[in-house]
Amino acid sequence: MSTPKRTGRYGEPPSGQRGAPLPLVTQPMVAIDEPDLLRRGSAAERQRGAIDDTAGVTRVDAPVTAAAIAIEQAANQNPHNIAFTRATALQPPIQRQMPAGPPPEIGLSQHHIPPEEALDPRLALVADPDSERSASFRVLRHHLLEVGRPQVVVCSSPLHGDGKTTVALNLALALAECGRAKVLLCDAHLRRPQIANVFKLVPPWCFAEQLAAHRNQPMLPWSLVEIPQLWLHVAAVSPRIEKTQLLDAPAFAIAMERLRLAYDHIVIDAPPVLGSADVNLMSDAADAVLLAVHARRSTARDLRKSIEQVGASKVVGTVLVQ
Repeated sequence: MSTPKRTGRYGEPPSGQRGAPLPLVTQPMVAIDEPDLLRRGSAAERQRGAIDDTAGVTRVDAPVTAAAIAIEQAANQNPHNIAFTRATALQPPIQRQMPAGPPPEIGLSQHHIPPEEALDPRLALVADPDSERSASFRVLRHHLLEVGRPQVVVCSSPLHGDGKTTVALNLALALAECGRAKVLLCDAHLRRPQIANVFKLVPPWCFAEQLAAHRNQPMLPWSLVEIPQLWLHVAAVSPRIEKTQLLDAPAFAIAMERLRLAYDHIVIDAPPVLGSADVNLMSDAADAVLLAVHARRSTARDLRKSIEQVGASKVVGTVLVQ
């Protein structure tokens, strides 16, 4: 069975029965031994703890010790390749008891992404789907599926500006690409929501308000946004929401329990780890936490503190972005 022919920036959705899934690996993966990574940085750079890399890289790392993560200065001959500190090992799917009951009722409002000249630059898989940077996010998808196929993934970072929203956006797009899975992208950064501005949309019902409503009435219908060109559903927070609003942990847990019944993957754009307990509260209802770190900006100390705060057992990896 052949896969649908791609004719434009977004491709064409499959017609009739869904065909075989597209290949998960879209570019060569070069394994680099960890000792070799450690030798590439000078002693002064390792002592300083700055996380550095060449421009344009999205790099996937296993959750290793902070010392090893902090001094990864490796620059491949091709700077867009993925650098690994551990050999990839297949793991069985994460075992989690599925909630009982029927799937939630979901009302969808369609939204079409703006013209190319108005695209947010963080939408790498939309702006340039054939670039090496986009291929790097597909490799990230591949590796995430290898570590137990987590259903609910929290994307965070040590501090603001480290690239967590970029990772969440493109991971969700990669998981949903060509309709291979049913994916929901949720904005859970209530004090600085980004998703609505990225897609230039106004949610019909703010996701934060829906969390509060579903806490008392879990069987209420959900109101989400569908972006047909991207095979993606979005739960956005209204930019007009009160910025001092805090995450309601029980309400978030109830929402994830219900939405698991409707989606193959749920990607959460979360607040930064340091400075609040929001990510800790979200991780209790999630299967995995993915941390984004920014080249030449993030530090080993902040990354180590973030892993310690969230818990190493929940962190499935780090992504180095620029």
